[in-house]
Amino acid sequence: MISIDQTVVAVALEPMARSLGLTTFVTHGVVLVYILALAAFVPVGGMLVRRFGLLTAFRSGITVFALASGVCALAPHGDSAEPFLLTARAVQGIGAALLMPVGTALITEVYEERRRGKALSVYAGLAQVFLVVGPIVGAFLTQLLGWRSVFLINVPVGAVSLWLMTRARLTNEPQGGPLSIMQPLLMVSSMVLLVLGLYQCGNWGVADPRTLAALAAGAVTVAVGVRLLLRSPRPLVDLRLLRIRPYAVGVALTFLVQGPQLVVLVHGTLFLRQSMHLSLLATGIALLPLVVASATGTFLSGFLRDRTGSARVPVLAGLTAATIGAAAWTVALPSQVYVWQVPGMILTGLGTGLPVPALSAELMRVVPADKRADASVLRSTLRQLGGAIGLAVAGAVVLAVNNDLSDAVGIITPTATRAAFAVASAALALALSLAAFLLPREGRTR
Repeated sequence: MISIDQTVVAVALEPMARSLGLTTFVTHGVVLVYILALAAFVPVGGMLVRRFGLLTAFRSGITVFALASGVCALAPHGDSAEPFLLTARAVQGIGAALLMPVGTALITEVYEERRRGKALSVYAGLAQVFLVVGPIVGAFLTQLLGWRSVFLINVPVGAVSLWLMTRARLTNEPQGGPLSIMQPLLMVSSMVLLVLGLYQCGNWGVADPRTLAALAAGAVTVAVGVRLLLRSPRPLVDLRLLRIRPYAVGVALTFLVQGPQLVVLVHGTLFLRQSMHLSLLATGIALLPLVVASATGTFLSGFLRDRTGSARVPVLAGLTAATIGAAAWTVALPSQVYVWQVPGMILTGLGTGLPVPALSAELMRVVPADKRADASVLRSTLRQLGGAIGLAVAGAVVLAVNNDLSDAVGIITPTATRAAFAVASAALALALSLAAFLLPREGRTR
């Protein structure tokens, strides 16, 4: 539910924009605000898990997520549509943030040490699959039931999830401890200010005083927040874990991969729909090479890691393929011929699917056992923040390149799409360079 809702709205964005009269800024923001709320509140979810227990946090998260999803589907027409929809999506992201720490914590609790790494790898892999399947699911739902159905579907799914948890026979054992107010406040405000400043560059301009003020305020708040977290005996996120070099490298690579993956998924879907004028179902079918390749890479990742004894092989292979694929897809976009886009889709999907599962298992391996819960929260936070920053930067570039007439009706021109893909390609190239130099070279052959 958490992963698929990052991208399930991609195909529904264009019908939604036409129905509600949304601008490009808002349609892009419908995806961005969800991921930003998810990144900002994951640490709060971790705090609530410790304070109230796994089951309480899970039930609260499911309830908030499902209800906010239903509210998104009730977005009205007129001037109130934009603030209504963006607010509901932010609340939906908060609900998802309460859920995210629970999944990893439950797997850590249920599986014994020798099986835990594989279980976490499968968990991360399934999340990757649902992330890329989102646009296809959205295409079929929107075609058959309208764009509001991509939100309404979460209501019965949430109800079934709550019912299944009553049969799981899990105990609710809160650790207790105080609830911190200042740390969450600083973390949320710093992320919002930073991402807002980056995104608004496209509207306000890089040198605009409002942009500079937002970025400066975000940077100052980040600095204050980091200092507070490092000095706290019980930090909301344990930044001291970044002193473990393999963990820090893995988190940095996960951060860099998340943004490009979301950019090509969202903007690639919109390009097929808006520039190539494919029907909703045709758009979903056209994305199959990307989705199948990503699923293949996701499940191949664990095999390669186990075979070599190192995350280096799947990560480097994946980032190489993804960088070449995103660049090839970017070059193929102006032709608007689908067949020329397929090779880039396949390489991009395979490449972005390979790194994350291997990195997820590796991250849990290199941290002490008693720090795995904290390591999972920090990894999830920075991964989602990477997605938010990647989307914000790509969105700013799109807003700067797009013409005013297209902006007003929620249309992204082919030139703007190509600019967004160029941002994704550059980020993947940076990740590949860092991985080549920083990932450990040791491995083994079984």
